[in-house]
Amino acid sequence: MGRFVQSVAAAYGAATVLADATLAGGPAGPAEVRVESPDALAAGVERVDLVVSFDAPARGAGWEPYLVALANRAQKVLLVFVGNAERPGGGTSPHTTALARVLWQVGRVREHAYLGLPRLVAASEVVQAPAGVLVRRTARLHAFVVDTAPRTPQARRRLRVAASA
Repeated sequence: MGRFVQSVAAAYGAATVLADATLAGGPAGPAEVRVESPDALAAGVERVDLVVSFDAPARGAGWEPYLVALANRAQKVLLVFVGNAERPGGGTSPHTTALARVLWQVGRVREHAYLGLPRLVAASEVVQAPAGVLVRRTARLHAFVVDTAPRTPQARRRLRVAASA
């Protein structure tokens, strides 16, 4: 998971990364990574390039506003890891359409991938979507990369004006 976070950070030019959980395998590379508790992460106002959320839906009924608050902290990209809802016995993961609705509300979903695959299924630890049925049914995690940069020139101007005030 740590390598996937670093590859997303490199792809989007993220210099600062904020995460709501310790990243497995520990991130290595140029990005400055700070881990905060989920409550502090959602409550703060400081913006960083990349915000990483691990299993936000496990927070219970308030997971949707929590994810929106995380996205508001991300200047460039929000990376969301959730349990794979397509895996039998996937646990508390929300249905993909419920999650997609929230993710598209906060930005543009640029890519998604499956992680935590058995070695018999895939040679790589990350398989980009679209993926075959065997990958979708055996992956432990589903990751979504959401571009949170303003969508239009008008939105970018509004953001600059608000930041200078």
